[in-house]
Amino acid sequence: MHTHPIRALVFDIDGTLALMDKETHSYTALPGAREALALCRERGLPAVAYTNGTFFPPAHYYPLLADAGLVLEPGHILTPAAVAARALKDMGYQRVMVMGAEGTQAPMREVGIEVIAPSKDAPKVDAVLLGWTRDFDAEQLETVVQAVWDGARPFAGSVAPFFAGAGGKKLLGISGAVAAALTNATGVEVTVFGKPETKGLAQVAQITGVRPEEMMIVGDDPKLEIRMGRKAGAFCVGVTTGVVDAKGFASFPEDQRAQLVLPSLRAFSDLACFAD
Repeated sequence: MHTHPIRALVFDIDGTLALMDKETHSYTALPGAREALALCRERGLPAVAYTNGTFFPPAHYYPLLADAGLVLEPGHILTPAAVAARALKDMGYQRVMVMGAEGTQAPMREVGIEVIAPSKDAPKVDAVLLGWTRDFDAEQLETVVQAVWDGARPFAGSVAPFFAGAGGKKLLGISGAVAAALTNATGVEVTVFGKPETKGLAQVAQITGVRPEEMMIVGDDPKLEIRMGRKAGAFCVGVTTGVVDAKGFASFPEDQRAQLVLPSLRAFSDLACFAD
């Protein structure tokens, strides 16, 4: 039983708060999501949205989510690329080859890391970071692999195989596929910064001043945010509006399972932590 008070909440985005239309890159709020964020504001509980996607840099998410009625405080949206950028900066990396779109590149530049494109005339780098992108070719993939062969350490924001999209579709987690190809070629395992790793929750703690044990993690994927939350000692709530149904949540070992599963965020206001 979780005995710590809940002092902050961490919501997944895709499949939990909203669903994205891949063609228009617009979001539709899921049932109860607007009300859940409003309730957090009303009770003075910090709410952080932590997506495992790197489609966009964090700043780009705010207006897209706001258009769907999902309003978050400045600095309260995290992506694996933002987590990676801060971690790589702390690790002392100054020049990193990035195979990813602007959603991965922008956070790296913001912390002062020089971003090197994967091209055949690229200079030597000490690290490689993989993020979501549709625009890559065999030469770029070979360049990233060569960099690792030459000693660069490989990292990735996320290696999730897929995530929930609009219309019940699963959207391919491209960086995970590229990471698998890189490991297959080099034999070097890729270090992951995104879910289910807990590095993001350490940054949420810095943002909110709340320890992970006093956080509620809300998400639709038991392999990602729920596993992350349980590893960190947080209270984990699953919702079945994304990639997994109630049976799917129940299929995990008890120590890795969401402590509570809701059909949607419509039931969020009934949670004990919001009782008057």
